[in-house]
Amino acid sequence: MPGLSHLGYYRRPSGATQHRRGRNFYLRVINSKFTISRLETALRSHSGAQYQNRGSRGGAPAKAPAPAAIAVLFNITNAEPCVLMIKRASTLSHHSGEWAFPGGMIEESDDSPMYAALRETNEELGVGEEDIDLWCGMAPVDTSTGFEVWPYAGRIRDHATLTLQESEIAEVVNVPVSVFVDDASKRTITLIRNGGTRTMTAFAYGDRIIWGASARIIANTIDIVKNVA
Repeated sequence: MPGLSHLGYYRRPSGATQHRRGRNFYLRVINSKFTISRLETALRSHSGAQYQNRGSRGGAPAKAPAPAAIAVLFNITNAEPCVLMIKRASTLSHHSGEWAFPGGMIEESDDSPMYAALRETNEELGVGEEDIDLWCGMAPVDTSTGFEVWPYAGRIRDHATLTLQESEIAEVVNVPVSVFVDDASKRTITLIRNGGTRTMTAFAYGDRIIWGASARIIANTIDIVKNVA
């Protein structure tokens, strides 16, 4: 897979204190490499066969995983490429309070995982298919809680009107794509669950920590774009 040097990246300045001008320049370089048009071109060309990152599931149930589908939706916010993420309500039984992508369980009535991703996004955010352009499907990712998540990448119309399903969604934020490319945003966390210990990479955006399957899905998505560049 091509590294940052292949894409023309500049290394992040070393040291605890970075000059503001250099920092802003570094982020502009990232944004120039991950424009909406580049994201769309790369992801539309993706076959969905590679980038399956299942890894160790840290004590996951032995039964077959429950299928779910999510939408990784890009947009332009404040002149910057971003990806829409939701904070799941604290009252939910699974992954409560976590940062995730809109989506949910695949139901028997769904024609496909893609349809399920669109249906769930409509239910959670109140946006219809006319506001979403899906570019590709990606390989499913398993969670340690027994789900197989099918991700679909695309674009949501900039400034689309959202009507949140408050019983499931606590907050919505558009996270700059640069957060998922910049090494300064990466964190290492340790999860202890079901008698197993697992160390994983997470991403920090302000006081928000994006980890688990959501972090793996967005990292895989960014890898696809890097690989095509």
